[in-house]
Amino acid sequence: MQAHKDASASADLEYELLPFSPTQAALLADGADSIAAAGGPELPGAAARASAAALRIYRSFNATQRDILRRYSDGHLAVLECSGLLRPQEDPPPSDLPLQQVLENAPECLHLAGRNQILLHLVKHRAFAYDMDNDARLIRLVGNFCGGGLLPRADEHSDNSVELSSHAGLPLGPHTEAPYHCAVEPLDGHSPAPSTLILTARWNPLDEPTCIIPMTPVIDRIGARAALALTSASFDYTRSDSFVAGTGASGRGVSILQFDANGGYALRYNSYRYSLNENASPAAIAAFQALNTQVRCGEVIKITLTPGNALLINNYRALHCRDIIRDNRRLLIRLFGYSRFVSPIVLNEDPLKVKG
Repeated sequence: MQAHKDASASADLEYELLPFSPTQAALLADGADSIAAAGGPELPGAAARASAAALRIYRSFNATQRDILRRYSDGHLAVLECSGLLRPQEDPPPSDLPLQQVLENAPECLHLAGRNQILLHLVKHRAFAYDMDNDARLIRLVGNFCGGGLLPRADEHSDNSVELSSHAGLPLGPHTEAPYHCAVEPLDGHSPAPSTLILTARWNPLDEPTCIIPMTPVIDRIGARAALALTSASFDYTRSDSFVAGTGASGRGVSILQFDANGGYALRYNSYRYSLNENASPAAIAAFQALNTQVRCGEVIKITLTPGNALLINNYRALHCRDIIRDNRRLLIRLFGYSRFVSPIVLNEDPLKVKG
């Protein structure tokens, strides 16, 4: 990745900033408090609370704010940053990152997760979890729990077996979120990939950025013929390290790009998991090489996450990545969201759990 741009200069790359007024931020915090007090997004009733809070906030928005929400909701933005949010009081970074099990039910984490759930409802998305990932929990804590950061954890083993997942401190190349079987519509018993991932930070002491690559300029640069070749079943991928043991699988003979009547296109790609299928045509080989080249030189939006902002990434038209984690206390709170266009295989309605 060669070129870098701060978010404020990247409106032409499908980025928008949605600033909250103090009144709107207070409404959002009140709604998040209500969800957290009831046990967080994992418990029944949280989606209804989030929907009601989102409606109260939406009524306070002006025409410009509503237009930004509509564009993201309709799938026409790659990145939406919400700013001006209220930070939890008296929550300095600890000396070491607590255990994941301790953090999962911490009031501060539940508040930020509830806030994320409300923001998803503002763009007409539903928070959900896969049955085969993250122990079927809606809230994913993104932090160095497994090792691999710049500074070793006290309990880290030096056997080079750190997993490539958001629970580790390793750098992660540009990717969309798994699973990679399909997008928008289910296929062969698999639910689609997430429409959106939403992130905020509880702690980010060194202001380490999250990096996003909007893919519309990349696809435009590789050209129509190459884009058409990426829609062919010419690619393979390896199983995600984040899946529960014994679940999930590698994929063979899949596409990277597909037409989507709602958002224009849907992309599934991972720079360190995708490869060419043995039956790939010369056109598909050339297209894959062009894609990899253009992603490496693509313009990167770098956004520093704090408790005062949140980032929605369109998983169908943007890649995200990160450098190695430098401060092991960094902790992000992530939820997946499905847009109103997606048809998952539902296993449980409230909270929403789907077959992966």
